[in-house]
Amino acid sequence: MSSEIKGEFTKREILSQPETWQHTIEQLRRDWSDKLPQLSNYDHIIFTGCGSTYYLSIWAARLLQKERGISAQALPSSELWYATENWVKPHKKILLVAISRSGETTETLHAVESFLKTNCGDVVAITCYPESKLAKAAPLVIATPDGREKSIAQTRSFTNMMWVVLMIINGEIPEVLGKSIRLISQDFLDAYSETAYQIGRDPSIMRFFFLGNGPLYGLTSEVMLKIKEMSLSYSEAYHFLEFRHGPMSMVNEQSLIVGFMSNWAHAFETAVLKDMKKLGTLILGIGLDNSKDSRDIFNYHFSINQQISANWIYPLYLPLLQLIAFERALSKGLNPDKPENLTAVVELI
Repeated sequence: MSSEIKGEFTKREILSQPETWQHTIEQLRRDWSDKLPQLSNYDHIIFTGCGSTYYLSIWAARLLQKERGISAQALPSSELWYATENWVKPHKKILLVAISRSGETTETLHAVESFLKTNCGDVVAITCYPESKLAKAAPLVIATPDGREKSIAQTRSFTNMMWVVLMIINGEIPEVLGKSIRLISQDFLDAYSETAYQIGRDPSIMRFFFLGNGPLYGLTSEVMLKIKEMSLSYSEAYHFLEFRHGPMSMVNEQSLIVGFMSNWAHAFETAVLKDMKKLGTLILGIGLDNSKDSRDIFNYHFSINQQISANWIYPLYLPLLQLIAFERALSKGLNPDKPENLTAVVELI
């Protein structure tokens, strides 16, 4: 009789991301380079999803507006479903990007159905399952089958679907990107995974705070969710400067603040972290920032290789933090493969 290994699927899926990213990038470049929707044809872009894919949508909408100056917003699929008229106006041509790992989530299916009835634009579905209900409902489907996973908490599915968004925003994928991403991301995991294990198993850390600006706020929200789902730990996500407006009251010596460092708001981010360090908290920095001013603040630092263009680095922020959530769960005797009260697909009756 085989014995259950706690977290077997989740760990394998987290660590497999460099390999699956290469496959996904190469598949997207091969199959979609000349078939992408032309964003300039639309007045407005709406990204929608539920749970993790709603946070993916927040990242995507903010990144699109930042990089391309195109009007974009993120909505939970439920909002788009039961209040379509609040968000979809007949005088605008809209592209709806519906994101769902399984392609079976009830709210997202209803959101697509409600949107199509308005005749206000087009729909692109992003999913890991090309034969799903969502794939059949949407006129255009971009699938990332290498992101499929057995675990309930999204890890590699999330990051593999991010590559579709990056392709849509950046356009043509560089020929060498797939191989480069695999090598650099594997080196990144190898360099810092032991530190991630150490942080995850530190019993003195009782509260997790994730701070990010702009598009990175969506990713901080996703990691916040991973900590809650896998390890049932106190975890919150905020914008850097917003953290000063009340939430910092929860910071103490049993806290870890994770700063998602950007290359556009460095001075503001560093100032907040300096203030928090005075309160006795531990600080982990992750990102491109290698300035001495920041390094002096960090207790831990995951430095992303600057050989990668800033346009493509975003998925690298997540795997090590997913490992922290995973190890935190194991240290509490929980099974990351089976989070409390959750199922892989949320279907409403």
